Amino acid sequence: MALLNTLPTDTQIVEEIDANGNKAYYAVYSLSRDLISEGLTYRYKVDDLKTISDTTGVVKPDVVVNLTEDGIEIVSGSFEGITEEDYNNSFYFGNVTQLSAISGNVEVGAESYDFLIEALEQESKYKPYLMSTDAKGRYDYLAVVIEAALEGRTARESELAQTTWWKTHTATERQEMLFAHQDPATFSQRGIKKREDIISRMMDSGITELDRKVIDAITQKYQYGTFTDDDITKTIQKLANPLIRYTLDPEVKAALEGKTLETIELTRQIENTIDYILGPGVADNYNLDQLLANYQDNPTAYTREFLPKLQDQFQAKFTQYAGTNIKAYEEIAPDLRTEWKSITGAEPDERSAQWNQFIATNDVAERKDIAFAAAAESGSQTYRDQFKSDMERVFGKAGARSTGGGRFGLWAY
Repeated sequence: MALLNTLPTDTQIVEEIDANGNKAYYAVYSLSRDLISEGLTYRYKVDDLKTISDTTGVVKPDVVVNLTEDGIEIVSGSFEGITEEDYNNSFYFGNVTQLSAISGNVEVGAESYDFLIEALEQESKYKPYLMSTDAKGRYDYLAVVIEAALEGRTARESELAQTTWWKTHTATERQEMLFAHQDPATFSQRGIKKREDIISRMMDSGITELDRKVIDAITQKYQYGTFTDDDITKTIQKLANPLIRYTLDPEVKAALEGKTLETIELTRQIENTIDYILGPGVADNYNLDQLLANYQDNPTAYTREFLPKLQDQFQAKFTQYAGTNIKAYEEIAPDLRTEWKSITGAEPDERSAQWNQFIATNDVAERKDIAFAAAAESGSQTYRDQFKSDMERVFGKAGARSTGGGRFGLWAY
C-alpha cells in the first residue's frame, strides 16, 4: 500500500458506503487488550486518499463496507486484528491530518500506539480535561469516553460530570468542555483562529521569537474562559516588556520557562511567602530556584529554619515590633495602607523609600508628615485640597481679606 510514512505502520484504510452511495474514508487503529483491558478501536477521517498516498501510487482501501441499520456489511477485504463489532464501536478522533501534524515528534516506522500517546499530549494543550485523573491516578475522562465509544455512543454530560476535571473547574470551563466534546470541529477551528490572532498581536508588539508552548498556553486559557481578551493583552505586553508590573499566569509562565506547572506554583508560593513576611519585591533578592531545590530536598528545614529566619529579619528591620507576636509585613500593612490613602488620596507605592519610612515609625504625626510630603511631590488632589484648607484656616477664604476678614484683621477703606 502506497501510504505516506508520516502515518503509523499499522494503518488500516476503510471505505464506507452509505445507502445513497456516498463514500467516506477512515484510517483505523486499535489498542490490543494487552494495553487496555477493554481494548480500543479508533479512527480518523480521510478527506481524500490522495492526501495520504506517497509518490509511488494511490492508497487502496483494506476494507470496503456498506453502512446498514445494524452496523456494517463487509463488501471486500478484511479487518486485521479487530472485529466488525470493534469497528462499529470505534472512537472518532478527528481528521487524519492531525496524525501527519505530529509525525515529526515520533520515529519513522512507529505504530499507532506511539502516535496516540503523542496525539493525546498535543490535544491536551487545547483540551486539558483529556488528562484528567482521579485520586488514584486513573485517567477518568478517557475511561468515560472510551467506555461510551465501546457502546457505540458519545459520553453523556452526567458521565463527564463525574471526572475530576469537571468537578474542579468553573461553569464556563465546563461549557467549553461540552462544546469541544459535542462539536470538536467547530471548537478546533475557533481555537485555530484565536491562536492566529494571538500570534499577530505578539508580532505587532515587537516579539520576534514566538514560543509555540507559550502560544498554546494562552490559547487554551482563552478557549476555556479563564482568560479574557484583556488578559491576553496584558500577557503579551508583559512578554514584550518583562519590566512592567504584571504577574504572568502560572501556566503561561511555566510554558515560558520550560518548567512544569507544579514547579512554577511552588516557586511562586515561596516568592509570595518571602514578600508576605518582608515586603513586596524582597523576594527578587533571593535565588528562588535554589530555595525550591532546598525545599524539595528538605521541606522540614524550610519550615523550621528558613521561615523563622525570615521572621527574625522582619523584626530586625522594623525594630518597633521586636519581641512582639507581629512577625510579618502583611500583618501590619493593611491598616497602614488605609492610613496612607486617607492622607494622600492614593494607594502607596510599596517599593518606594517614602513608604518604607512611613511604615518604619510608630509616630502617627511623623507618618502624616512623610505621607503628606509624598502627596506634595505627586500633586494629588487630596494634597491640593488639604493645602487649600490649611491656607484658608490661616489666611481666610478668598475675598475675606478685602472685607476685613482673615487673620490679620485688615479693613477695606
